[in-house]
Amino acid sequence: MRNPQYHARGALLALATLIVLSLNACSNHAGIEGPAPRVSFKTLESATPLKLEALGKPLLVNFWSTSCGICLIEMPHLTEIYKEFNPKGFEMVAVAARYDIPSDVVRMSQDFNWPFLVALDMQNEVAEAFGDINGTPTSFLINAEGNIVEKYVGAMDLKEFRQTLTKVLAL
Repeated sequence: MRNPQYHARGALLALATLIVLSLNACSNHAGIEGPAPRVSFKTLESATPLKLEALGKPLLVNFWSTSCGICLIEMPHLTEIYKEFNPKGFEMVAVAARYDIPSDVVRMSQDFNWPFLVALDMQNEVAEAFGDINGTPTSFLINAEGNIVEKYVGAMDLKEFRQTLTKVLAL
């Protein structure tokens, strides 16, 4: 029989590691500037690829995964932000990870009634164009001129994101 003290220490160590990693992900935010890559998205809504530059408005490109807990916690908040700011000129594309099963992406999008665009990136072309995204969630806020304003790695500070989005939309 295993020593209960050893098991408790292992569980405590695992919990502490998870907390540290979560805090790091939540604060991992870096401002960057420069033009967004010229990419096309294969959205669930259209068989025709949608070009990023064709959107011509402030946009959040959110890389997420069906197996990412932080992503799934964040999506209802992003839905709320999208509904609030879309009438003011904001758009969002949620790009599913290359390893996600397309039917799972479709089901989640429908089950949660996401109002924003949802895209598949089966060949990893979009993620590579944005710098080979290795972890989810990773998001890029792009202004109306097509320049990246912010990059968020891990969970976003939603209050800060709202403030930045308000500035980008010049509200």
